[in-house]
Amino acid sequence: MVMCFRTGAAIAVFLSGALALSGCAFYGERERDKVITMNDLPAAVRPLAEKEVAGGKIIEVEKEMEDGTIVYSITYDDAGKKMEIEYSEDGKLLTKGNE
Repeated sequence: MVMCFRTGAAIAVFLSGALALSGCAFYGERERDKVITMNDLPAAVRPLAEKEVAGGKIIEVEKEMEDGTIVYSITYDDAGKKMEIEYSEDGKLLTKGNE
């Protein structure tokens, strides 16, 4: 009986620790997302993004961490349609489309 209690307690401690760590990892990932301005974009990204959103109204620019990689996301209004483009740090277009 004492052995079952110890095993159950050890499992409970392990699971609660794993749950706490996974929550911290998720929270830490979201903390790395940061709202920035177009002026804060890297030199490789800024002219491409400015050309892409020309004539549109910028809603938000973010520096995000996705799968361990920095991604720059620009959300903008294009004639009433909410659009989003994402670039890597080196200026490579990653995604483009409706948000």
